Amino acid sequence: HGDPFHFRPPKTLDDAFLFGLGIGLYWGEGNKKNKMSVRLGNTDPKLIKMYLRFLHKIYGAERRKIRFGLQVFSDMKPVLALRFWSKALRFPVSHFWKVVVTPARSIGTYREKTKHGVLTVHFSNKKLRDMLVSQIENL
Repeated sequence: HGDPFHFRPPKTLDDAFLFGLGIGLYWGEGNKKNKMSVRLGNTDPKLIKMYLRFLHKIYGAERRKIRFGLQVFSDMKPVLALRFWSKALRFPVSHFWKVVVTPARSIGTYREKTKHGVLTVHFSNKKLRDMLVSQIENL
């Protein structure tokens, strides 16, 4: 592949869709404050899977270098949430950091959405982070 963080311009309609989706997700949901890594948090496994596909296919991000943070509420079982995400994303538990437990909030629609916690994708690479921020600025 050469440089692992070389932007691969989309060659197919599917890749163009994936690129647009990935940039949009990072723009809307990503943490741009951290200058050393690409981070994105969400509660939807399908969204996270698409974002991981974007990082890998468009930018060549290696699976083995991806890590996850998981935040759950105190009325949830951290081990079950961890198992859910590990299985849903097909990543071993070794890719997950210690689960962060926060006090439970009031019952509402957000609670239903977060029944498996909030997962954050972490990819530590300044070059990739700068490339994504630059892509957004160029829109």
